[in-house]
Amino acid sequence: MQPTTLRVLVGVLGALTLTGCIPAGINSPVQSSGATGVAFPDVVGIDLEGEQVSLPGGFAGRRNLVAVAFERDQQAVVDTWITAVEPLLARDRDLRLYEVPTIYESSALFRLWINNGMRAGIPDPAARRRTVTVYLDRKRFTAALAIPDTRDVHLLLLEADGRIVWRTTGPADDEKLAALADALEVNGRTRQTYTNTGKRANPRS
Repeated sequence: MQPTTLRVLVGVLGALTLTGCIPAGINSPVQSSGATGVAFPDVVGIDLEGEQVSLPGGFAGRRNLVAVAFERDQQAVVDTWITAVEPLLARDRDLRLYEVPTIYESSALFRLWINNGMRAGIPDPAARRRTVTVYLDRKRFTAALAIPDTRDVHLLLLEADGRIVWRTTGPADDEKLAALADALEVNGRTRQTYTNTGKRANPRS
């Protein structure tokens, strides 16, 4: 790195630190164990509160619904899930929702810019904590998850150990929400079904 570039980088990092911005995080390795598409690979990300998070162990729920996004314009799709699963989150204390923006490996300065740009657009602390950005080899990451392309958002329901028990793609709709509710059902427990407007539908067993 050239001395001038280094001085600029140090200056930017210092300014961001003084203003309370979050760090750059790291370019994460992708470590996959087991068969492709069976479990979430071991990666390291950073949430929008600036905490480094090791995944999948850092997902806090007994079950975790993870929205994996690859492009900025996919946020609108993620937002449909944030709204749609609110009733499920309210009644299932073991369920958590996470957003995982997935970005190519990049320089510390670029990561710093991206992290703080996203943070600035999300003032809610809870939303910041559930958004964990990973910088990694996307080809290896998508291969480990059996994701054929990055043109859409992928929703993964994980058990606490990272096993994938359900998946879908694209925006939330009634059919996908019904399938998710089925996947969440434990020990034959009667469930409530919800539409993507958040209104409760007829319960069924």
